[in-house]
Amino acid sequence: MKHAYLAHSGREGHGRPEPLKEHLELVAQRAARHAKVFGAETEAKVAGLLHDIGKYSELFLRRLQGKEQGLDHWSPGAVFVWHSYQHNALGATLAVQGHHLGLQHGCVDDLSQELASGRLKDAQPSERRVTESDLKALFQRLRDDGLDRPPAPKQSIFNSETPPAAGMLDARMLFSALVDADYLETEAHFQGELDGTKRYRPEGSGLEAERALEFVRRHVAKLQQGVDSSEDVSGIRDDLFRACLTAADQPPGLFTLCAPTGSGKTLAMLAFALRHAVQHDLRRIVMVIPYLTIIEQTAREYRKILQPFLGDHYLLEHHSLAGTRDGQGDKETDTEDYADQTARLLAENWDAPLIVTTSVQCLESLFANRPSACRKLHRLARSVILFDEVQTLPPKLAVPTLATLSRLAERYGTSVVFSTATQPAFDHLDVQVRKYAPAGWQPRAIVPQADDLFRRARRTEVSWDVAEPLSWEEVANALAKEENEQVLCIVNLKRHA
Repeated sequence: MKHAYLAHSGREGHGRPEPLKEHLELVAQRAARHAKVFGAETEAKVAGLLHDIGKYSELFLRRLQGKEQGLDHWSPGAVFVWHSYQHNALGATLAVQGHHLGLQHGCVDDLSQELASGRLKDAQPSERRVTESDLKALFQRLRDDGLDRPPAPKQSIFNSETPPAAGMLDARMLFSALVDADYLETEAHFQGELDGTKRYRPEGSGLEAERALEFVRRHVAKLQQGVDSSEDVSGIRDDLFRACLTAADQPPGLFTLCAPTGSGKTLAMLAFALRHAVQHDLRRIVMVIPYLTIIEQTAREYRKILQPFLGDHYLLEHHSLAGTRDGQGDKETDTEDYADQTARLLAENWDAPLIVTTSVQCLESLFANRPSACRKLHRLARSVILFDEVQTLPPKLAVPTLATLSRLAERYGTSVVFSTATQPAFDHLDVQVRKYAPAGWQPRAIVPQADDLFRRARRTEVSWDVAEPLSWEEVANALAKEENEQVLCIVNLKRHA
């Protein structure tokens, strides 16, 4: 019996259901567009066209009618991809298997054994029934629906011989392209009209890096004219800004920015990123900061410069206090205005030219297996990621983090900047990083002569007098000497103060 196979029911339980063929074609096209920027469009198209092939079954039709539940429609697609393409589409196999439950496998040997048996195991044991185990029947239904297997990729984005951190990022990037495409197309169907007309969310704007850089230049020039800081401080800020603009002409890759507090790093980093994007046609800028207070200050400053000219959604804040964190706003309310809804949607997949977010949000996404957390990762290809206050990176996470970022720079055309007033000795981890990512960790200094900036910025003298313990009275008398214009005294306890 020939059926009209469906991907989704109608909106709100009625209206036009979505034909499976339509959904598969749309997801394949969008996933390929997402992955084109890093050269994996062919494999992404394979993943998109075959990710829901398990829905070509009577069991799934009964599921849409409310007569079945607890079904697994993703494993048939993964097994079908594997049998069709073998290692040439191993990344697509992983992505298809995980597009609902999340990425399941890190060991290709285990995966291959399961695939050879024709059945994939979930990371967590499941009672779900597979919708269809007959691969020949699935292929016939696909062809009866007017579709066919896409051309085979020359090779998969995921190679089992790639060092682990690099390989898992490769798998996640393709996974990201698939799940974001699937989310967007499914959302457009359920947000659409009852006649089946799809309604797509508004897309983020372009970076317009050259225009944005001009606005930043004007703002900095205005600041230099209006501030009452000393000539020394103004000179340091001017030199740092010019050094960042000069360094931006270098090829994309790994960078460090070491400069004293108060030297204008916040604007200098943005200027570097914008100029770098102009020179190398990069797509977006992501500012990663560990502290919410600094995030809000930074976003406020950037927004003041750019929002009047480039619009409300040019800059996106993604953190717990911005109302755009994963899982927030899952249910729209009458009080949520259009701007809030748009920001929340853009935050789901970082579809904005300038993003300010937390270290936790960024790093968790780089190592996550969940579709919702990973769907933004494809946006990081050919971008600039600015990490501020990198000395806060936990030491035990340093090597895997550096390895993943190294791979992002090496394979995906992304530039990564580590900025701080006190640069950690990450350079010494190069050998360890190479065990997990072939390019290692060898960043270039944006300001080669940073010591000179620190010398010019020195405003205090530290003297240590620890030969003998002092009484509180002796400490107080020392602090009160007339020659001390300013003094900072730090003690252990409030009662000591």
